[in-house]
Amino acid sequence: MSDPQAADTAADLVRRVVEHLQAAAGAASAAAACVKAGDTDQALALLRDIEAPLYEVTTLLNAASILRGDHAVCSL
Repeated sequence: MSDPQAADTAADLVRRVVEHLQAAAGAASAAAACVKAGDTDQALALLRDIEAPLYEVTTLLNAASILRGDHAVCSL
């Protein structure tokens, strides 16, 4: 990437994807610990917290795909 602004944007996308995935992984680990402790209600509540970060990761990955030019134009 020769454009410094594009490189900064790509680096920011990577950072944000990593942060969201780490948050989701943390919630999943906490849910697993709750199950081990016998608190399945809390585990399920924690798993609900994973949905938003994963949705945001999907959106960020779509943006990264567009920046790389990996998108196709749909025609109807």
